[in-house]
Amino acid sequence: MHTCSLILQTKRGLTLLLVALAVSACPARAQSVASAHGPSQSLWVGGEFSNTAAGFPHDSSVRLSGIGAWSSYNWTHHIGVEAYMRWMNFSSWHGETEQSYLIGPRYTFMNSRKWRPFAALGVGVTSIHYPFSMGDGTSFTLAPRGGVELRMKRKWLLRASYEADLLTNSPDFTNEPKFGIHPNGAQIGIGYRIF
Repeated sequence: MHTCSLILQTKRGLTLLLVALAVSACPARAQSVASAHGPSQSLWVGGEFSNTAAGFPHDSSVRLSGIGAWSSYNWTHHIGVEAYMRWMNFSSWHGETEQSYLIGPRYTFMNSRKWRPFAALGVGVTSIHYPFSMGDGTSFTLAPRGGVELRMKRKWLLRASYEADLLTNSPDFTNEPKFGIHPNGAQIGIGYRIF
């Protein structure tokens, strides 16, 4: 019961953090037309589909699929912060599911009008419901991610990325590694520019 309460509190806290980040990123303007143009700040939101090699059982061919939502706030063309949530509930293996709630820095390598390769490091939590009703676990997660965005129009983009997660604790099951779980996989999605 304590674990469920901790998971709910963590999810609520991360959701409030994401909302606060999005609201605080909205610019306040006192004039209708900017007098000069500087490095553009932008806020993007979007959705994605993921296909991931499950972290449990270790070294298996089990794959999970799911959907996610992301938000990216860019202070400059290169520096920003990205937050995302992912629910890996499709093609479940005997009831296994994974949910991730991550936020962290993002760096965009090129200032191109069309192609934008990027790298990000998500930090947060991942909750796993293990197969065969073995139980649930929540882990602190580090998630390096790299990808590329293709700007379709001024307000729309397509993106593809690859992520390798490191969940810092293991469920301590027999024949499983003690050093953590490592789900990894690809995402494809679409985004819309708010400002």
